[in-house]
This record gives sequence, structure tokens and C-alpha cells, in this order.
Amino acid sequence: MHLTGVLLLTALSSTDGGAPVEVDARFGEGVTVKLGPQVQLQVRGRVQAQALFVIPGEASDVDAQQTGFVRRARLQLKGQLPWQLSFTLQLGFAPLDMEAHQPSVLRDLFVAWTPLRDLNLRVGQMKVPFDVQRVVSSSALQFADRSLVTAELNLDRDVGLVAYSDDLLGWGRRLRYAVGLFGGDGRNRLGTNTGLLYVARLRFAPLGELNDRQEGDVERARRFRFALGGAVARNVATDRPRSTTGVPLELAPNSYTHLTGDLHVKAFGLSLLASVSWRQADLHRDPSTGLLSATRRGLAGSTPVTEYSRSGWGFFVQAGAFVTDWLELVLRYGDLRPITPTDPSFSRQRELGGGLNFTIFRHDLKLVTDLFWIDDGHGR
Repeated sequence: MHLTGVLLLTALSSTDGGAPVEVDARFGEGVTVKLGPQVQLQVRGRVQAQALFVIPGEASDVDAQQTGFVRRARLQLKGQLPWQLSFTLQLGFAPLDMEAHQPSVLRDLFVAWTPLRDLNLRVGQMKVPFDVQRVVSSSALQFADRSLVTAELNLDRDVGLVAYSDDLLGWGRRLRYAVGLFGGDGRNRLGTNTGLLYVARLRFAPLGELNDRQEGDVERARRFRFALGGAVARNVATDRPRSTTGVPLELAPNSYTHLTGDLHVKAFGLSLLASVSWRQADLHRDPSTGLLSATRRGLAGSTPVTEYSRSGWGFFVQAGAFVTDWLELVLRYGDLRPITPTDPSFSRQRELGGGLNFTIFRHDLKLVTDLFWIDDGHGR
């Protein structure tokens, strides 16, 4: 909060004797300060509280849970500046907003330069433009959390440079692309390895613009729209077991190839989102057996260590239907499968669930309720 106050006061003081200062506060948009025609600052905050009940199955080794907690607590500062520049700073204060092995409140900090319709640049720490559901803000999801397929196979925030356009060729925002180069080791980290993460994503909405940066058809537009998307990525020499997430490895890094494809449909308050993702590690040949292996054994100091790469693929399908302006029914099925050889703790997982969403002010104020059956592979 102190940093936000300093930035606002500095910007306000620069307008002495100049253009009038306009302040606007709106629900869902926060507080916006306009300093003339070219400078604008916006401060937003959001909190997501969650109650969780877990009932383990007979063969499961998961404990029963009944708890309430703050799932997300975010503060965001966005700014529009002269010369087609803008910036975004987002901080997260809830424990689950941070990585357990390296807590940090910083989630996003990037600058965008948008001089052209077909070529814009963004540099800093941001979401990697790969998986369709991971790019959607957690405030605009249809369920309390993303699919378990996304949780395992997505590419998380990273530090890098992205070239992009949301309206390539000027076709009414039908064609979108992003090409990025990142460090490859995830957020808030300085890797010592020499590899980088390369990513490219393309999305086409042939019938006109479709907002796939929020789930569900909250606008209930009276027309049919759909979009097809796909992405490819290559992460070279990363020390994270899930490519950009997970506790860092102590032995040699791994290289991964990622692929994903998705279909998004919206019409008359109905929505469908289907996505498939695939992640394959480069295997190495075990000198003792001569076979390709996902296992590495060595010493971390004087301690014997065994580490694995994680290869797998999965898909999920989810659908929603607004039965009134404020009540949405949602369903999801997800299936996550390992690709052997891989980490032996990585087993097949499935989810099947549904819920009711009470959207008081669309995604800005809502109550999300869902019930899931999850086969997490325990007890097998």
C-alpha cells in the first residue's frame, strides 16, 4: 500500500499548473486517476475467501479436511503513460499466492509498448502465453480453481519478453498471436542454468471477437462465437520438475517440449471450453541399463539424491449455462495421465464436478459453489 501511495502522489504532483486531475471509483474497476489525456493510474484490489471440505475415499490416504481460508488476496496497480507505454504491478499476500519454498508477494511487474496494431511488446514478469485457462485471471473462472490438468501441465509466470497482437491484420480481433522468450525457471527466480523458454501461441475466432480471457458467457450475447487456439513451447535446461514450477532440482536440469490446443464456444449464455495439453521431457540414457530414463541419481553435497523429470498429458472439458442473469450451472471433467518413464509418484488423476455460480455483479462479485469427485491416484 505504501508503494501505491508514493506513485500516486508523485503523479499528482506533476500536474501542478497543468491539466485537471480526474478521480473515478467504480465497483470492479477500483480507483482510476486521470492526469490529462495521456496519463492514467488505476488501483484495484480483490479477495477470494474459500471454504473447503474434503471427504476421503476408502482407499485414499488423504486426510479429511474442513477449513476456511483466504485463497487469494491481490493488489494491482496499472498505468497508462505517454508514447503508447503502460505498466502493470500485481502483488499477492495470501499464503497460496506464494511459492512455499520461496515466498514472495510479487506476481506481475511488466511494461507494455503498443505502437502498432500488429506488433506490440511486453517485458517483465508475467504469465507465459501458453495454456488458455492459465492465462484467464483467477477472478474470471467458472470454478473455485482451475482444472487439475492445468495445475500440472501449465507454464507459470516467468520473466521475459513477448511480441504480440490482439488484432493481427485488423480482422475485427479475430486473429491473435504471441511469441515469447523467457528465463524458463518460473517467477521470482534467477536461474544459474543457461537454457531459455521459447513459446508461441496463435488463436483464431472466425465468427468475430470472443472474450476468452474470462470463462462463461456472462454477457449472454445473442450470437454464436467460437475460437480455436494452440501453442508450442520448448523449455531448455530448467531446474524445475514441472518445467516452470515445483521445488528446484539439485542435480542436472531437464528440457521439456510442451504442446496445447483448445476450443472455446459461447452463445446465448451457454459456454464450452475444451483443452488438451502435453509435456514431454528429454530422456537420458541410464549408463547402468542402457535404457532411456527419467531418473537421475547423485549427491547433493554428501547426501544421496534421486530426482525425476515429469512427462504427461491430459485434457479437460467444462460447460456452463446461465439460466438467469445471475445464476450459472457449470460442469467439468478432467483426465491427467503420466507418460512413462516419469516420476513414479505421478499417477493418473481424474476429476468430475459441477457447481452453481451466483454472479451478483458478473465476475466482480460472485459466490462460486462446486462439488468434485477426484481420483488422485492414491491407494492404488
